[in-house]
Formats: sequence, C-alpha cells, structure tokens
Amino acid sequence: MGGSLRPPPGLAGYRLVNDLNALYREAIKRHAAKPTGYRQEIDATHQFEEYNPLCGDRILVQMRISQEQVEAAAFDGEACAICMASASLLCENTPGKSVRHLQDLHDRLLAALDSDERIEGIHPLRPLFGVKSYPSRIRCATLPWTAASKAL
Repeated sequence: MGGSLRPPPGLAGYRLVNDLNALYREAIKRHAAKPTGYRQEIDATHQFEEYNPLCGDRILVQMRISQEQVEAAAFDGEACAICMASASLLCENTPGKSVRHLQDLHDRLLAALDSDERIEGIHPLRPLFGVKSYPSRIRCATLPWTAASKAL
C-alpha cells in the first residue's frame, strides 16, 4: 500500500495560492498593527484628508515633496485594518521615489483591483489584492492612495 504524499493534480497550485493569500493577510495584519508613517511628524508640504462615508474610514495623508521627489510620507486618521495597512504601504514605498512613481502606483493599484489582468510593477502592493473579492472593501484599500494623489 504505497500511498503518495503528493497532493492530487491541481491541488498543489491551490495550496500555493492559499499560502500566498495567508502570507498577504499576515502582511495586512502586520502593517495595520504597526503602520509605517502613522502619526509621524515630517514637515509636510502636501496633505489631503479623504473620507469614506460607507465605512467611516478617515485618512489624512501628508508628504514632504521637493523637486518632484517624495522625501517623506506619513498619515493619521481612524480607519479599518485594510485602509491602515494601505496607508502604511504608501509610506513605506513612496519616499525616495518620484511624484510620478506615486501616481503610477495609484493608477496600477486601481487597475489591479478593477480587473483580472496581471498588472506589472505593483509587487509591493500585492497584499491589498485580497480585497478584489470584496468590492465594498476596494475603497478601503485605495483611500490613502487617492488622498495622496489629491494632495499633489
């Protein structure tokens, strides 16, 4: 009775997807629990507060920008874990980058959450892709990025 320890065909891919989803959920939890840029003083030159009346998320995104470069990013507000994690990812992935890069990430995030197409150049924001299955949560994931774009 030689049983195989390998999963049946097709299940290995399923397990990999589940493992990735679990990894992304953990990343969201980590960013929500210890968000990068939360309530940091950065001498902001640009800021914008965005509000989602459907769930009550309120995020103030602040950036220090010089010569079309994001020097620092921070945020404040009251929001769900997805929104807080998204703001944390913004603060982690935009300093040292151009304003155009921030806008591109925002556009790519919106495209990735709105379609099933694979969007290139958005790897750091992959933990947010889990909201695709929950359309009402997409605004939670995009709210900080919308605020950052409007601040420009």
